[in-house]
Amino acid sequence: MNNDSPSGALTQHNLISYIDNLSLHDHDNVTDCTRVATRSADMGHDRYSDPEVWLHEYLRTFIFLGWKLHQEKLIIKTTSIRNESIAEFLVKNGEKMNDSRQANAMIDTLDALKFNKPAILSLDNESHSGRRFQVAPSRYDSEGNLHLAIFNYELITSFERDSFLFWSWEESSAKLIQRSAYLKLDRSVLDTKRQPMEKALSKITSDRFILRKNRLHPPGSHPEPSMFPAPL
Repeated sequence: MNNDSPSGALTQHNLISYIDNLSLHDHDNVTDCTRVATRSADMGHDRYSDPEVWLHEYLRTFIFLGWKLHQEKLIIKTTSIRNESIAEFLVKNGEKMNDSRQANAMIDTLDALKFNKPAILSLDNESHSGRRFQVAPSRYDSEGNLHLAIFNYELITSFERDSFLFWSWEESSAKLIQRSAYLKLDRSVLDTKRQPMEKALSKITSDRFILRKNRLHPPGSHPEPSMFPAPL
């Protein structure tokens, strides 16, 4: 991934990372579908009090727009965050995935986010300091199909922190409930949904932040996960 290519994007409480260099068209496909699905779910449900119902509606909108859901179910697990930041946890989570590039893509996206103060402030506000946020790695397969993993997170703590992704949580001070689903885009279906999608997008006023790899790092290099300190 070169410095001119986006590392990912942030819209509402959704942090999207790009494992591959997505085309501009697919960058718009991912972010536009994410924005529309978030709005649709928010209109019918409270993402904080009823996260599973909210997520089902969110995924149903993706399916309407042409994305196919793998396994037809949500995978739920709970993790304690001990002596590390959530950013570090997300990188380690990426290392466990089948695609070894996911961790490097997450590092690039988090590194770009860390230096974008308006984006961090937006994420804090949209997620209520992490009470509900989503991480969505996107990639192409060998046939050029576009895939998107949805990791819906609920952060449980006894206190709130600004820049919650980069705060180093003490042992047993935080828990994450992760709900995950996996999607693949059928572009032919999405093309038939352009008109209703554009209509829905015209009603969305929230910002969309394009995240690019920090130019302080030379091409091909990656900061270690421990280089995600809490911003001052």
